[in-house]
Amino acid sequence: MIQNFAAILLLSSVVPVLAQDNVLARDGRDGTMEYWWVDKIRGGPNAYKAPNRPIWRLSELKQMHAGQNNWSQQIILDDEETVTYNSGAPGARITLRMHPDTPTVFVIIAGNLRFDVEGQPPVTATKSGIIHIMKDTLYSADVTGDQNALWIEVNARGYSTVYPATGPKPQATSGNSIAKVFFAHRPPSYHPPNQLYFNTIEAIATCKVHLAVQDEHMFANPALGYVNPADNKCGGGSLNTGSGKPNRPGATFDTSVPFGHLHSGTVEWWVIQVGQTSARFENYGVYHATEGDVMYVPPNTWHETTADTPSGPSVRTQ
Repeated sequence: MIQNFAAILLLSSVVPVLAQDNVLARDGRDGTMEYWWVDKIRGGPNAYKAPNRPIWRLSELKQMHAGQNNWSQQIILDDEETVTYNSGAPGARITLRMHPDTPTVFVIIAGNLRFDVEGQPPVTATKSGIIHIMKDTLYSADVTGDQNALWIEVNARGYSTVYPATGPKPQATSGNSIAKVFFAHRPPSYHPPNQLYFNTIEAIATCKVHLAVQDEHMFANPALGYVNPADNKCGGGSLNTGSGKPNRPGATFDTSVPFGHLHSGTVEWWVIQVGQTSARFENYGVYHATEGDVMYVPPNTWHETTADTPSGPSVRTQ
């Protein structure tokens, strides 16, 4: 990754490369920064391929699916991941299934989802919760409570799903057929920092915010920041966790020149879990995201982010 400052990414961990104005060029052999040339695409609309876009706003998704309780919307599809935004009414169910080779992450935006995961006690995930399903592990989930649940599901591109043959035969997707296969499976164990359930709001309250998922093909890190350092009671956050600097009233920002940072080989995207976040994207401008929004940056695109909640914490999970 090439970066001006820090950003947070869900599923991939890469090395940042700073824009020139942020780097003091030196020898580099002692760990200091060096200057490099990089052959990059031009950021902007042509760098995005549908369904990917700079920001998916929760308010717009609700408008798109007005009158529907149960829906699923593809919001990210690239070489690394496939991501859907989902809604379910109380009683909606994710049937028993397993992904033999890849983990799955669920980020709960609203409501309650009760997960039954092989080898683990049942857990009800609530707002700001992160569920980490290990590969080769059976799981199911039910929407509980008295309100619709909203959640984001993250899978590695090319993942596969199998269903126990003791249950109903699933419906084939377009152009495919259902076959019965056999193999043995063994759920792997969780090792720190990995755990089945992590709740970001609860972690802030107890001053225990940390990396939530670090698995094959999967990475989830809640980035905690404060606009007002006095709001930080734990000492673990910092002013504007991202690299962006707020504009002065009436000032403009030129996103056509190098700024912030970029990632030379991977995308970077965030779920806004708590508060508000601002981001600047090359040749796009400035976006202001609120809880439940998702922001996305393609490879080789200058960008930077800024905690934007006037009072209290801002968390963008990458």
